[in-house]
Amino acid sequence: MTDTAPSRILPRPGDLFRLGPHDSAHLPAARVAVSVVAPLVVLALLGHLEWAPYATFGAFASAFGRGLPLLQRLGMQLEAGAGLVACVVLGAALSSLSTPDPGLVVVVAIVAGLASLVSDLRRWSPPGPLFFVFGLGVCAFLPADGAAVAAASVVAPASLALALLASGAAALTPSGRRALASETGRIRRRAPRLLDRRRTLVHAGICLLASLVAGLISVAAGFENPYWAMVSAVVPVVGSATATQLVRAGHRLLGTLAGVVVAAGLLALQPSTPWLIVAFGVLQFAAELAVMRNYGLTLLFVTPMALGMSALAGPVDIGELVVWRGVDTLVGVGVVVVLLLATHRLRTRVSPGAPSPAGRRATTRRGRRHPAR
Repeated sequence: MTDTAPSRILPRPGDLFRLGPHDSAHLPAARVAVSVVAPLVVLALLGHLEWAPYATFGAFASAFGRGLPLLQRLGMQLEAGAGLVACVVLGAALSSLSTPDPGLVVVVAIVAGLASLVSDLRRWSPPGPLFFVFGLGVCAFLPADGAAVAAASVVAPASLALALLASGAAALTPSGRRALASETGRIRRRAPRLLDRRRTLVHAGICLLASLVAGLISVAAGFENPYWAMVSAVVPVVGSATATQLVRAGHRLLGTLAGVVVAAGLLALQPSTPWLIVAFGVLQFAAELAVMRNYGLTLLFVTPMALGMSALAGPVDIGELVVWRGVDTLVGVGVVVVLLLATHRLRTRVSPGAPSPAGRRATTRRGRRHPAR
């Protein structure tokens, strides 16, 4: 079977609150937090915090490849990071051209579908188009001119390079050198995996359609940040069982609603820029500690950081900011839940060439004793 029984559509209520294993998350969490905060410190010193989104999304490459051997992790971060940089620069360019909001939504939706497809084919971890939709959406709806496009073209790659350096710093430790000297540490390998072509294509189609519909609804309703709805529309698609995807949708909604309360409390304190950057580091570290355990808990930390980015540019209307974040999330989650339920039978039929449910169980059991080569 897949993540949960594919014949079961609705999840159990307890699934929303289940915690996964800790899985030694401290080091990866610290690596991501440093990768995200360090560029913000540099931009603050330079007096250009308006470029913070460009730096942040380049740095998010550090979140990829957790648990992989060093060279394999760096390779995945370079692949995903190149995609993130492209999204940042494309978003800034679209903004500088004063592209109408519906046009921006269409472009972001196309990227959502393509990123979902590439993520599945390249087996990126974390899977799915979340970071790419978020990065493109933020940068496309952020006011920009030619100078901002030039800045994005420099800042995002520089942040990616810093993230790769932070990730590669593990090779400087004794344990890192020993791992790098081993065969698994030196050779970039990916275990063979049969791909369910139907599910891969359907998931890409759902990401495209769900983000498009959610974004257009937000634009038609006059919402200020349609990409929030688009991000919420693609997040639950990760996973192969409908029940698992609906749990993720529930996490997205409930976690965001709890997160906006934390965000309101943080922003009400009107922290200075240095303290706000420190808060981002703490929140990012906490989010990375929680992400493998419970996605809803992760959003308790991610949401204040995402909303706090707006405060870097100056005072914000806290009430309006948190209310519209909640409304946009509700729109995105509502749209994707309808699509996931509508495509349940299509996605649970195994396509030719993919392993059967029994085969997947046997492969998993054998894989625990004999890793695939």
